[in-house]
Amino acid sequence: MPRVCKVTGKKTQVGMNVSHSMRHTKRTFLPNLQKLKFHSDILNRDFSLRISTAGLRTLTKHGGLDAYVMSKSPSRLTPEMAAIKRAINKKIGPAEKPAKKATHKANRSARLVKKVESRQAATK
Repeated sequence: MPRVCKVTGKKTQVGMNVSHSMRHTKRTFLPNLQKLKFHSDILNRDFSLRISTAGLRTLTKHGGLDAYVMSKSPSRLTPEMAAIKRAINKKIGPAEKPAKKATHKANRSARLVKKVESRQAATK
């Protein structure tokens, strides 16, 4: 089984041990993986995930497995998490997309309109 975090995608890294005499020998840096179970309230089932402690903090910050998966786009998720998101979307349907934010140009034009209106009101 590969040592990869299912949330963050952290995996084994390769580096060097450097002794006092500056001799370099290869070594591996393993991620701090923990095997934990998470419950999905929407799917009403448990998922056993091998995640790093950083991934655990991420899930806690977002408020659980369901909230984390739904807040990210599928391209930003690992394949296992994307599969969970697909299962949730299949059960509840895709969430509505939020309205687009006003662009800088729109904000600028709105400010100019207000400025012109205030000048017109001042001259009357």
